[in-house]
Amino acid sequence: MKKFITQTIAFLVPLLIIVAVLEATIRHIPNDYRFKNTQIQLDKESIKTIILGSSHSMYGFNPDYFSDKAYNLGHVSQTIDLDYYLLKKYIEELPQLETVVLRLSYTTLHEQIETGLESWRLKDYNLYYDLHISNKLKYKSEVLSVKLKNNVARIKDYYLDNTNMITVENTGWASFDEPHANKSIDVLGPIAAKRHTADDDALVIENINHLENIVKLCNEKGIALLLITLPAHQSYVAHLDQYQLELVISSGEKMKSKYDNCIYLNLLEDPNFNDADFYDADHPNANGAKKLSILVDDLISKPLN
Repeated sequence: MKKFITQTIAFLVPLLIIVAVLEATIRHIPNDYRFKNTQIQLDKESIKTIILGSSHSMYGFNPDYFSDKAYNLGHVSQTIDLDYYLLKKYIEELPQLETVVLRLSYTTLHEQIETGLESWRLKDYNLYYDLHISNKLKYKSEVLSVKLKNNVARIKDYYLDNTNMITVENTGWASFDEPHANKSIDVLGPIAAKRHTADDDALVIENINHLENIVKLCNEKGIALLLITLPAHQSYVAHLDQYQLELVISSGEKMKSKYDNCIYLNLLEDPNFNDADFYDADHPNANGAKKLSILVDDLISKPLN
C-alpha cells in the first residue's frame, strides 16, 4: 500500500506541475475580458454610460458616437444573468454613471450561458472580472474549461505567431473585418433564427427576474435604463417564433410601464436600417453600429419621459 501511494504521488506531482505551468502560461495571454476590466477601471471616473449584452451589443454600439463617455461591456454569448452580475460589480465603481443600455433580444429570456454550448466562457467572468459566479472547479481554470487543442492553438497564436489576441477597441466595441459576411444574408437569416429559437421556456421566469433586478438596481441608484431590441434583417425576422418574440417585446413594455427610470425601444424592424447596415442577418456592421449608436445617443441625451 505504501509503495502504491509513493508511486501515485510520483506520478501526480509532475502532472500537477505541468498543469500549473500550462495554466499560468494561458492566463498570461491577453484576452478581451481582462482588457475590458482593466480599461473600464482606467476610465471609471468619467464613464456615464455602460452597454451590456451579447455580441449584438458588442458589435452594435460604438461608444465613439456617444456624446458622453460610454463603455461597451458586451461579449459574445453574454446572457442576461451575466449582465446583472457585471452591473452589480460596476455600478458601485462608476461614480458618474447615468445610463445603462441593455439589449433585449429574441434570445434574451430563453438562454443562460451555463446551459449552452459555450458554458466554458464562464471561466472568463470568474478569472478576469472576478465575479465568483460559479463554484465549479472547471470554471476557475483555463486548463479545465477549454479543450486542450484549443489551448494549444492559443499558445501558438500568441507566443509563436505574435497574434494580437485583443479583438475590441479601447472603448470595448468590436467590428467585423468585412462589411458583410461571406454568405448571402438571405441564407443566413433563417439559419440564425432557427438557432436562436428555444425548445422550451425553462429559463424564462428566472431571466425575467434577472431583467427586473437590473431595472430595480438602476432605479435604486437613480440611473436610467434603456432596453433595446436591436434591428435585424428581414430574412431573420421573418423566421422568428412569434410567441418567443412577443414574450420579449411584452417584457420590455412591462418594464417601461412599471418603472419610471426605464424605457424600451423596439428597433427590430426599423425601416431606417437596410442591407448596407448588416454584417449578417442579426448583427450590424460598422456602418450599422454608427447609425444605431447615434440614434441611441440622441435618445439618452433627452429626459426619459
